[in-house]
Amino acid sequence: MMDLSAYRDIFIEELNDQLERMDQSLLALELSPSVELVQTLFRAAHTIKGSASTMDFRELSDLTHEVEYALEWVREKKPEMTSELIDTLFRSLDAMKVLRDQYIRGEAYADFRAVVREIKDLIQTPAVVGKLIIPQLQPAESIMAQVAIVSGKQLLSIHIVLEQKCMMKAARYHILRQRIEDICGTVVATSLMESQPGAQNEDDHYGQFIIIVATSKDQQQLKAELSSDSDIHMLEIDPYLLESNEVAATSAPLELISETEQTKQSLPTVNTTGPDEKVKAAQPTVRVSVERLDHLMNLVGELLIDQTSLADLSGSGARKESSTLIRSISGVSDHMGRVIKELQEGVIKTRMLPIDQLFSRFPRLVRDLSQKLGKDLELVIQGGETELDRMIIEELSDPLIHLIRNSADHGIESAEVRAENGKPSKGRITLTSFHEENHVVIRYSDDGKGIDGEKIKASAMGKGIISEKQAARLTTQEAVHLIFEPGFSTASSVSEVSGRGVGMDIVRSQIGRLNGIIDIDTEVGVGTTFTIRLPLTLAIIKGLLVKVSDRVLILPMYNVAEIVRISPEDIQMIQGQQAILNHGRIVPFHRLCDRLNYPRTDRKSKTIPLVIVRSVDKIAAYAVDEIIGNQEVVIKTLGTYLGAMNHLSGATILGNGKVALILDASYLVSH
Repeated sequence: MMDLSAYRDIFIEELNDQLERMDQSLLALELSPSVELVQTLFRAAHTIKGSASTMDFRELSDLTHEVEYALEWVREKKPEMTSELIDTLFRSLDAMKVLRDQYIRGEAYADFRAVVREIKDLIQTPAVVGKLIIPQLQPAESIMAQVAIVSGKQLLSIHIVLEQKCMMKAARYHILRQRIEDICGTVVATSLMESQPGAQNEDDHYGQFIIIVATSKDQQQLKAELSSDSDIHMLEIDPYLLESNEVAATSAPLELISETEQTKQSLPTVNTTGPDEKVKAAQPTVRVSVERLDHLMNLVGELLIDQTSLADLSGSGARKESSTLIRSISGVSDHMGRVIKELQEGVIKTRMLPIDQLFSRFPRLVRDLSQKLGKDLELVIQGGETELDRMIIEELSDPLIHLIRNSADHGIESAEVRAENGKPSKGRITLTSFHEENHVVIRYSDDGKGIDGEKIKASAMGKGIISEKQAARLTTQEAVHLIFEPGFSTASSVSEVSGRGVGMDIVRSQIGRLNGIIDIDTEVGVGTTFTIRLPLTLAIIKGLLVKVSDRVLILPMYNVAEIVRISPEDIQMIQGQQAILNHGRIVPFHRLCDRLNYPRTDRKSKTIPLVIVRSVDKIAAYAVDEIIGNQEVVIKTLGTYLGAMNHLSGATILGNGKVALILDASYLVSH
């Protein structure tokens, strides 16, 4: 049997792409129905079904088969795109995503037969008298079914609706049942419609029925052999899964069935991943264009040429004059430096993804929030082609989701309030991204009611976050930043969407972990804008080298707001804490050696070199012994054997071969 584990990551990557395509196409179909969009959905579902079947992922394959069948019905019948139809398709898509996540984590699969029934209810069937009962296997029937499964057969459910004009339906039922038994070999159970009290024609009892069979034939073969009957109005053939209670009821006589097969075939929630796959998580992958890889290969080739040149120079060094040799080595070194710089940029680009891969998840979120909150919301996305490190993109998801939830819930007003204030009834959320120097800027804005600084102060005092004296000293802009404090919320009641006082704190901590900065610009009655600045990548950074107690340390440059020199007289005591005045703002002052528990060194200069560090919305000034300069450094992790080192984000190797520690500026400022 073919080992499928080697293709698992490829399958998951393709599955993610197809699910994303279906999500976006469904959103577009709701706004503007078209045959092309239905066709796109059908192709995506068909691809998923085929891939899942190849990977022996039957749960997803069976569910997607029903979705594909429903889309085929939509394509052929062209029904009205009602909200019920779109919502059902979205729920089916959500079920497929749940199965994907359970497959990745190695969990037992959820039972989505209710979703399947919901899909089938959407497809129009002719009116029949009575109610059809899905067969519930008796113990003897369950034993027969499981023995058939062990022998290599599959259980199929054959659902037949006879034409209304069919005469003698009972006779036609018995003829079809015998024919099915002849074709399949084993009929496990049958189910007819219940007769309704007072029914005029008892023959209608046989107008619709389900027959459960055990067969080695596939669904398409069986459908082809039965569909030629002119008295059949509708024919559906689907896999039949045994209920858990049907298995439990037959536990005594199951010596015939191996434990492995019993577990595999009879439980409604089954895991098809092997024991090794259960532990192994899907490896993150990035799709890279062949053009970029060719460019990297050419650069590596040039480095090999330079390496050969250096080897030749080394071999002939004894025979050449030193001055000539030094010039030759210098020329090769310069060329290698340029190639390595270009190679570094090329490798960074291979980690880059367009941020639209993140933004494209949010239209569905806004749609769901719009329905849940009863508000008309619109999401506008700009700059989706901006590229960012894939790791940062993944980490950005939660912060942006929190911002969207907060805006939708208590940022954007109801349609009535917006009308009173002269605003359009549809609330607008805008997501924009662009490059700015060595950063990516993400601007999130809404046209809601804005943030009232005075209300923020009052709420913070009421929750004990700040004192009355502290509130009096806060400017309106500083008060607005209190929304990032843990436990802060202005919501009058806790809702399903927001108001628990945790969302904005998560936003700040996540942005801080990414070495980013977040600013707020708000105007009451007009709206709010959050501006997030992030480094392009977390693998290679530009760092400021400083000396503290004869040790070289590195601060990320994107956290360095300013480098200044002050005299000791500039240090003031404010409420028992040292601080300096910087551009009219009070900034807490610390000696970096004290914060790191390093011994102090004698100061020879009359002035103190100071690095003003900023993280998210907080700022602090740190005194160092010497400013060395800045350079690009490669971050290396410290590993787990050092224990909790929250003040460090990693280490790097300097040009002289020594190791320098990289400080986590966000932790230093926050603590």
